[in-house]
Amino acid sequence: MKYLAFLRNIKSVPKPLHLVDVALFLSLLPHLTHLRFPMLVFLVLAVVLLILKKEKSRFVQTFMYSFGFASVVISFYSDFTFASLGKFTLFLSLLNAILIYAIVLQRLKGELNFYLIFSPAMLLVLSFFLHNSIAMLIYMVFVLYVFLLLLLWQKMYGSLYEAMRMSFAIFLYSLPVVALLFIVFPRISFEKAEYGFKDELVKRTGHDGMMSLGSDALLVPSQELVMEVYFDTSVPKNRNLYFRGSTLYIDNNISFTRLKETKALHVKSRAHNLREEIGYKITLYPHYEKWVYALDIVKNSPVNTTLLDDYTIVSKKNIEDVYRYELHSYLSYSLEAPLTSRIKQAALQVDELRDIKSATKAKELIGKTDEETLLNIKNYFKSLELTYTLKPDSFDKKRPIDSFLFGTKKGYCVHFAAAFTYMARVAKLPTRVVSGYMINSDEAYEKYLIVRQNSAHAWVEVYVNDKGWMRVETTEFAKYIDAGALVSLESKNLTQFERFTKEINVKVMYLKYLVETWILEYSRVKQMQMLESLFNDSIYLAKFIASIVAFIAFSLLVAFIVDSKQDEDKILRLFKPLFISAKKKGYFKKSDESMHDFLQKISVEYEAKDIVKIDALYHKIKYSNEHNKNDVVDLKVLIKELK
Repeated sequence: MKYLAFLRNIKSVPKPLHLVDVALFLSLLPHLTHLRFPMLVFLVLAVVLLILKKEKSRFVQTFMYSFGFASVVISFYSDFTFASLGKFTLFLSLLNAILIYAIVLQRLKGELNFYLIFSPAMLLVLSFFLHNSIAMLIYMVFVLYVFLLLLLWQKMYGSLYEAMRMSFAIFLYSLPVVALLFIVFPRISFEKAEYGFKDELVKRTGHDGMMSLGSDALLVPSQELVMEVYFDTSVPKNRNLYFRGSTLYIDNNISFTRLKETKALHVKSRAHNLREEIGYKITLYPHYEKWVYALDIVKNSPVNTTLLDDYTIVSKKNIEDVYRYELHSYLSYSLEAPLTSRIKQAALQVDELRDIKSATKAKELIGKTDEETLLNIKNYFKSLELTYTLKPDSFDKKRPIDSFLFGTKKGYCVHFAAAFTYMARVAKLPTRVVSGYMINSDEAYEKYLIVRQNSAHAWVEVYVNDKGWMRVETTEFAKYIDAGALVSLESKNLTQFERFTKEINVKVMYLKYLVETWILEYSRVKQMQMLESLFNDSIYLAKFIASIVAFIAFSLLVAFIVDSKQDEDKILRLFKPLFISAKKKGYFKKSDESMHDFLQKISVEYEAKDIVKIDALYHKIKYSNEHNKNDVVDLKVLIKELK
């Protein structure tokens, strides 16, 4: 820390009011993004008045009172109704503005009082409501350290450098206690708690429970996060992972929608030959619909949800908050359950007179068995030389399938799925579309998988006698892929630099996920889960104890190292009472002044005999190897008794 040596020369402690200004500045920064423009103008004007350092006249104070009040009113005038106060973000913004208004008025008085001293803490607490991110967590830790530093600098008589080292040592010594309190007292989740408020809905786009050929229902280039998946074991490699969202049956010419009536999964409808069971946890972000995503065929469904006969999951309520749930799924299975008349009718619904060319060709592909018919349709699609592109040409909405297969021959997953479904149904194969998300497992990091909006996908399931529902990835029939197509379809073409940046991004997201899951979202539920694991899993218990011991040992070791480096300054700390006493008499020790010169200077105010003894003991302890602990005790007593 030699490069911080210049801080040793910063010994004059600022006035307490200026230290409070530093604390206010740091605690105000997170609030600036939530202030309306009039309040920002008011705040800037107050800062200018403080910089001018002129005594505030009664007129200026009255003006700031009035201007601040007007700023608050103007900021919220257009939004204010009694009903609008039920919106949590608006309520917080109003509370934020009023608090800052009061702090500014107190500060302009130029007097230090309890309210002003306590204000940075109030602003810091309010920040927890406004922000819930890793960046804010790191900033909060930094601000708390600065608060401690300012307090010690005010109380200690020494340089800023000494205060920094001591505050850092205290901070490290406190980490084990903080960790213990964190485990014992879970954090209140401000995002999940309702507090009686109902905020505005900010809907996430992407998979919207339907498939449209005429819009960008599944064409979502956004990198916005949909969900994060954490597997109990490593992510299965070299395969695509399909997260089911909605099953679509009804063909509405240029769109597919769900059946209005759905039934819960019956025992007779369950999948067979279940293999490759895998457990995982999902963090699902709000999409304000009822479907809950699950990987392939699930073994169970979360509490307060229903597992439907098509193996999709719906919640009793719309997903309006971050929703975390655990599932087990099977990656290998067979859906051999017999079709009900209702499902069969919906899966065969088709207008053969709409796309005549496609319908005529489909009838020619009918084989002796369902398997032969399916194989014929697959081979036909491969022969069409279709192009996968995110920018398809416009098509005829009256004949969407003919327009795609015999006209543009360009489209993305919805066009491939819709065309395949149409031809399969004409060929008397019950077919349905499944919409959700498809991720390549190679994009995962260890046990962690990211699902973004641009992974929204649609695929097809065809019912074949004796084998049941079989998944068909229709985009595999594309012979050509546009350069601008989804990365997941052309991951092999990424440059080495692109692969490197992608891996770094996934690792950063994984670290973010761990912090958010175990720190930002550590709640009573997670505490109970952790305690259950501690009591039931001996390996988990051993890892937990080892981690705690290692953390405490590391914190104390670093703190001891930092603290031990302050031994050379302990002799100066013994002089603190004398420095304070001399300061009251008008004497200060300059940074370039030796201790001998300083003691000689103050000898006129104190007994010269005692000053001589103090001077001798100081130099003996400081520079001689023959001193002992008694010398330090004697010096401390002499300084304490000096008047």
